[in-house]
Amino acid sequence: MIEPHFTLRVNFTHEDKAAKGLRSLREPLAAPIPPVYFTAEEAVDMYPRLLLLGERGAGKTTFAKDLAAKTAATYVDLALGRDIPAEGPLILDGLDRIAETELAPLFEAIDDRPVVLLGDGAVVKGWKFPAGITIHTLKPLEQTERAAFLESKGIAAPAALSEAAGNPALFALATSMSEPAETAEDIIDIWLRNEPERAEAGFQALSTGASANRAIDGLVAGKFLSSRDDASVARLFLDDSALWTPSLASLLRRMPQRAETLAPLLISGTSDAALRGALLVADFIPDDTAVLERLQDLIESGRLSALERNRAAQILSVRGDPRDLEALCLIPGGRFTMGSTTHPNSTPVHHVQVDTFSIGRYPVTNGQYARFVAATERTWVSPAAHDPALRNVPATDLTWHDARAYCDWLTARWREEKRIGDDQVVRLPTEPEWERASRGDVEDGGDDIVYPWGKGWNSDAANSEESGFNAPCAVGLFPSGQSPYGCLDMAGQVWEWTTTLWGDGMATPSFTYPYADDGREDPDAGPAIRRVLRGGCFSSTSLKACCSYRGSLEPNGFWRGNGFRIVVS
Repeated sequence: MIEPHFTLRVNFTHEDKAAKGLRSLREPLAAPIPPVYFTAEEAVDMYPRLLLLGERGAGKTTFAKDLAAKTAATYVDLALGRDIPAEGPLILDGLDRIAETELAPLFEAIDDRPVVLLGDGAVVKGWKFPAGITIHTLKPLEQTERAAFLESKGIAAPAALSEAAGNPALFALATSMSEPAETAEDIIDIWLRNEPERAEAGFQALSTGASANRAIDGLVAGKFLSSRDDASVARLFLDDSALWTPSLASLLRRMPQRAETLAPLLISGTSDAALRGALLVADFIPDDTAVLERLQDLIESGRLSALERNRAAQILSVRGDPRDLEALCLIPGGRFTMGSTTHPNSTPVHHVQVDTFSIGRYPVTNGQYARFVAATERTWVSPAAHDPALRNVPATDLTWHDARAYCDWLTARWREEKRIGDDQVVRLPTEPEWERASRGDVEDGGDDIVYPWGKGWNSDAANSEESGFNAPCAVGLFPSGQSPYGCLDMAGQVWEWTTTLWGDGMATPSFTYPYADDGREDPDAGPAIRRVLRGGCFSSTSLKACCSYRGSLEPNGFWRGNGFRIVVS
């Protein structure tokens, strides 16, 4: 079996990095820039403490060993032991082979040294990591690169160009196959044709922890389990759902009709495994009420990992998300603390008075903005605009003018529906209103940054640089991050437009604090005068994904990391 080496890439683009400074300015009708993804090696150079997630067979170990050979870092396979050298940078492979309870002593041994950690995302994606660990996910191999390799070797292997063969382990297997194969199961079946006993061997290797290639063994175990009865399959899964999820998913792709009989067994009880069972069967029985209710519970309870909650939200998006995504939160008027000493642009800390208003519990979503576009024929160039699985994700690639036009349209619609009074309007929040909704009555924290949930960073409370999404995710996935008034996604996720002016410079605002009635709410300022953005986005650090950090962008600027939420007053 050929084991080629490819350039692995991560789910982080050059545009994402540039937009951390919100430098992006495009013509209003320009198409989105095609993404250019950083290589895994470039990610290592950018981040001294990096966790690379990848599915089984994604090439993590090969990459880790190659990296160790090129650098002074010490390679450690955690599956073979925990002997961490006392000095020097580290490459720790097989993070998924340890228990989450071992993380604390592991990071004590690592201390503050540079480290690259690699692990199976299906296992470690829900673990709590120390602050300062950046998470990126390895992308599948690009088809063009696979085709070039096959041509250079004179190999005719159509199966190796399938979508499934984007997994390096499956690609290596498929290079020996002369017949086409589209799915992972097709590739495995061809491979097992002459040695069917490998199916049971793969199952036993996984069961005993002796697997040398869990990507392949997980799939062949799925083939083996297809001959087992529902009760024994369910017991196996519920006993260790993280280990057996890939195998059971493969079984269901082979025998989708078994989802109906397996579902009651897999979702029984209140365990995390039962929630994962609902995720497994949902694609095969999409109208099962009990399964869909489990998925909604999964999102709203904040259980499992954010990546799993997002998968549940994608399924609900296609079926029709039952949550009220237009819900409003009432924000009481009053005098509150605004600003922070943690960044010069947010000083001085001062007090501001606001009137009572209501604000969107969530940012405006793709589904909501798409209805506006359908009604008005306004141009919208977002790649996510009409994806059924992303209807409950924040609408992005929107200018300040787009956001205001939506508010004007929604004002008329809600007045007609009697949802608001004739004297009420839907609009963007002012900068003080946004911060009031985000922090409530929490006073300045000094050196401690204030977040919607309080003081002190919580990596499972926001879609930030540490979440591993590197993209907007479904709204409401981080219930532990809600503000004192019930607002969600106010830290990270997407930068949110406000009405307030910043000035014409990127680094330093012309309209400084204290907030004042000095023309900074002028709706007719020119296109070179930037507007304030708040909240940070999916690629922001904990310094920016907070209640007080001030970003900005020209009113005609847009990218996939900025959106908005509405105010009613």
